Amino acid sequence: MIEPENYETIYAQPAEPQPKIQYSRIEQIGAFLAMIAGFLFIRFTLHHEMGLFTTLSYWFLITTEMLFVKKSGMTFSTAEKIFIGSMYLFSTVYIFTANETMRTLTTIFLILNSGIFLLGVSTSLNTIFRFLPEALSLSVFAMPFADFGKCFEAVKQSKGNALWKNAWYIFGGLLIAFPLTCAVASLLCQADENMSAILGSFLKIPPEDLLIFIPEIAFGMLIGCAIYSAMYNSTHRGIILDGEESGRKAEQFRFIPNLMLYTAVTPIGLLYILYVISQLNYFMGGFLGKLAEGYTYAQYARKGFFELCVVCCINIALIAGMEFSAKVTGEKKPLLLKIYNIGLSLCSLFLAGTAIAKMFLYIHYYGMTRLRIYTTWFMILLVVGFMILIFRQFRYTLNIGKTAYIAFSILFGVLVFSRPDEWITRYNAQQYLSGNLPEFDTRVISEMSEDAWAAMASYSRNDLIKLYSSHQEKNINPEEIFEDVHEELEKDIYQKLNLSAWEIMYHGQ
Repeated sequence: MIEPENYETIYAQPAEPQPKIQYSRIEQIGAFLAMIAGFLFIRFTLHHEMGLFTTLSYWFLITTEMLFVKKSGMTFSTAEKIFIGSMYLFSTVYIFTANETMRTLTTIFLILNSGIFLLGVSTSLNTIFRFLPEALSLSVFAMPFADFGKCFEAVKQSKGNALWKNAWYIFGGLLIAFPLTCAVASLLCQADENMSAILGSFLKIPPEDLLIFIPEIAFGMLIGCAIYSAMYNSTHRGIILDGEESGRKAEQFRFIPNLMLYTAVTPIGLLYILYVISQLNYFMGGFLGKLAEGYTYAQYARKGFFELCVVCCINIALIAGMEFSAKVTGEKKPLLLKIYNIGLSLCSLFLAGTAIAKMFLYIHYYGMTRLRIYTTWFMILLVVGFMILIFRQFRYTLNIGKTAYIAFSILFGVLVFSRPDEWITRYNAQQYLSGNLPEFDTRVISEMSEDAWAAMASYSRNDLIKLYSSHQEKNINPEEIFEDVHEELEKDIYQKLNLSAWEIMYHGQ
C-alpha cells in the first residue's frame, strides 16, 4: 500500500500555467495597423487593378513595420535605412507602369524584401545575404506563421484601456453592421434603379461590388495576422538566423573529394570547348551582324537563346555543386577548383554575349516585343551573375548574396521603371517612320497595357495615319483610335490610377 506522503514523488505534479503575455501599447496598436495593411493588400493588390492605391497601401505597410520596430527600441543601420528607402521607391512602380507582369514581379520583390527587412532586425543584413536561401525560407515560411494568433491576442488585450475599449466597441459594431448593410444595399439596388443610382453616386462604388468587402475583410485579417507575426518575431527575436549554425550546416555538405569533382567536370569542359570551336562562325554571326547560313533571323535568335539557357543552367549547377560539395573549398579553395569555376563562367559569358548580340540583330530587323525585351534582360542578368562568380574566385570574403542582390535590384529597377510596353511601342514606331522597319504591327498594341497607348498618344495626327496604314485602310480617323481605350478606362476607376492612364486621358481632352 502506497503511503500518502509518497504521493507527490510517484504522481507527476500538474504543469504550471504559462504566464499570460502582456502586450505593450505599440504592440497593441501594431496589431490593429497590421490588420488594416492586410485588408489594403487584399483590396488593392489582389482584387482591384493595381495603381496609386496599391502604392499607398505598400507605403502604409512599410511605415507600419518601420515604426513598430523603431518604437520597440530597435535602431536602424545605414544599410537598413537604404533598404527601407528602396522598398518605398519600388512601391511607386504601380504608378509608373500599367504592365501587369512588371507589377506582379514587383509585388513578389516587395514581399521578399519586407521579410528580409524584418528578419534583419534581429540578424545583421550581412549574415542574411551570406545565407540568403535560408534567410528567404525563414522570412517567408516561418516568421509569418510562428505566432499567427498573437495579433488577435494583442487586439483583445487592448480593450483594457477605457478609451481603446470604447473605440473597439464602435469598431466591432461597424464591423458587424457593415456586411449586413452591404447585403441590404445590394438587394435594394437590384430592386430599384433609382436607389442604385443614389447609392452608386454617393458611395462611388458599384452597388454589385459592395458584398466583396465581406471576404476582403475576412482574408485581410488573416493576412494581417501573418504580418503581425513577422513583426512580433523580429522585435522579440523569436526566429533568428544564426550565422555560425548555418555555417556548420553548410560544412556537412562538403564531403565529395575534389579529385572526383575534377574528373566529373573535365569531360563536360572539353565538350564545351569542342562545341564552341565547331560553331564559332555560327556564334560570331551575332557580333559581325551577319546571318548564319540556313537560318532566318527568328530561328537564329531563338536557337541562340535556347542554347544559352541550357548551357548556363548546367554551368550554374556545376559551379554551385563544386562550391558546396567539394571537400576542400571555402577559404582553402585550391587553385584548380578556381580554374574550373572560372572556365565554366567564361564559357557561359561567351554564349550569353553572342546570344545578346544575335538578339540585337533580330530586333534591328523585326523590332521589339515583350518576349525579346524580357529575354535580353535575362541574358544581361546572367552575364552579371557569372561576372560576380568570377570575381568571387579571387576574393573569397566577397558576400556573394549581397552583391548579387544589389546587382539584381539595379537591373530589376531598370526593367520595371523603363515601362517596357511604352519603350517597345515608341522604338517600333520610330523605326517604322524612319524607314528602318518594313511594318508597324498595330495589332500588338491591343495586347499590351496602357503604357503602349500612352506612347501612341504622343504622336501627331499625320504620324498616327502613317503608323496605322501599315495594317489598316489609309483613310483611318486618328480620333477614333483612342475611343475604345477611353471607354475601357471609364469602366473602372482603379484602372485610371497610373501615369499611362493619365497621359491617355490628357490626350483625349
